[in-house]
Amino acid sequence: MNDRKFFINVNRAQVEVTKEVYLAYYRSKRRDRYFERDLKTETPIRDKSGNITSYAPAKEDSLERRMDAGEQFAAVQKSVEDTVIDRLMAEDLHKAMDKLPASDRALINALYFRGLTERQTAVVFGLSQKAINKRKVKILMLLKRILEN
Repeated sequence: MNDRKFFINVNRAQVEVTKEVYLAYYRSKRRDRYFERDLKTETPIRDKSGNITSYAPAKEDSLERRMDAGEQFAAVQKSVEDTVIDRLMAEDLHKAMDKLPASDRALINALYFRGLTERQTAVVFGLSQKAINKRKVKILMLLKRILEN
């Protein structure tokens, strides 16, 4: 039997905790250090007076990497019921999308299934970003009405 004891520092005092709490605590600490290190590699954006207004990611995929890291630590298993409900909802959505005109389906496919931004989609469709946004809102409202019936 393993008699190892686990401690974490709380207000400069060592507190005995279970192995699960110890592991969760230090995973969180490592995650925080990772994000702090990542923030230090970002480039500051300064206004005309030289004050830092925000930070630009050092790498193009910085946000995606952060989200992936967050998902690893927040891994939650879905229940069978949730999985079935998600699949049924996805089927309903695809049936509703089949009722849309081809151009509307192409726009929704580009934005939500291919993961293009509104700007990228605007270039593909030869429209402005604002026009893409307006069309997207109208199509989503139409989809909502179809799904509600």
